[in-house]
Amino acid sequence: MTKSGRMIGLAAMLVVAVGGIVPAPAQAGAATDSALQAELDELTHEEGFPGALATVTGASWPGGAARHRTVRSGVGDLSTGRPVPYDGRVRIGSNNKTVVATVVLQLVEQGAIGLDAPVERYLPGLVRGNGNDGRKMRIRHLLQHTSGVPDFTGDLGSTPEELLAGRFRQFSGKELLDMALAHPPTFQPGEPGRWAYSNTGYELLGMVIEKVTGHSWQHEVAERVIKPLRLDTMYLPGAREYDLRGPHPRGYLAMPDPGGPRLVDITEFSPSLLGVSGVLVSTPRDYNRFLTALLEGDLLSPGMLAEMKRPVPTQLWPGAEYGLGLIRTPLSCGGYFYGHSGDVPGYTTMSGLAVDAGGRTGRSATVALTRSPITRDQGLHLLKTVETALCSN
Repeated sequence: MTKSGRMIGLAAMLVVAVGGIVPAPAQAGAATDSALQAELDELTHEEGFPGALATVTGASWPGGAARHRTVRSGVGDLSTGRPVPYDGRVRIGSNNKTVVATVVLQLVEQGAIGLDAPVERYLPGLVRGNGNDGRKMRIRHLLQHTSGVPDFTGDLGSTPEELLAGRFRQFSGKELLDMALAHPPTFQPGEPGRWAYSNTGYELLGMVIEKVTGHSWQHEVAERVIKPLRLDTMYLPGAREYDLRGPHPRGYLAMPDPGGPRLVDITEFSPSLLGVSGVLVSTPRDYNRFLTALLEGDLLSPGMLAEMKRPVPTQLWPGAEYGLGLIRTPLSCGGYFYGHSGDVPGYTTMSGLAVDAGGRTGRSATVALTRSPITRDQGLHLLKTVETALCSN
């Protein structure tokens, strides 16, 4: 989240009010969630996000017992003014890390991977150079972002102009790793009190999955998560599959302009830029289904799930702590929510499932916006919107 000014000018004026609660087919409840609708409307009308989409999953609805409820605001395509599609697919971004971590921990349970084994055991000689050393990094460190391995994303372009110009470039996982290892480590693996978010760590985890299973990490995600849970709208696109399948809102990039940031359509770009870290596509509804299944123990044993949830402090946002591919954030209504966030060109998402002080699970929610926040306050507004979805009656 940058500290640049808020969006103004013609692009923000183009955002029209196409909003409202959209009931899920054959599952609709009569109640509306005016608080969540108000948050989304503020994001589109006041903060300049082109479109916003949120799905809340849970049984505790006032006036009804709907399983899914979707709220939307803004437009799904600035060029046509069409609304954000109900149950539209979006690029989920780093929410994919929770999915990949789940697969890794399943393999730990099966004895194929050692949680505290060195990365060197699975990828001998691969992590070397400029002080980076796979003999010192543990699998746990990669999952938890305590490995100190440099993040490759800074080499892909740090400005909107660079991102737009390079959006169709193709990279292998090895090329992304080589970019990262051209830099010294942020700190030594497992150094007490140190934490730094690194997409490179999850690129390495994808390689470890492939090494121990003999299949691509995409295959393992499909067979271990997507197919068993019947997540029909969730998929991992191919390296040259630039556009999104099925109904989806367009994604936008805020470009600097003398009259205020202008929005450029960046829906289509190379998934290989995101690698293992954030290539997943899903509807908010299906991501909620995954998160609920995970936190209710359908994918991991109780002991392994407890290991996944055990966090360390971070600097992500106030109160956020990071487990093994899972972020824990306190809720103002009590307890915590466990989930993740994701930010890729054109889309920003945040997901969470509420867990009370006694460990009981509640609602899950995923909120998607069709451009990245351009101020820290906008990022915190997204966090507030997720909390509203999980806490409001």
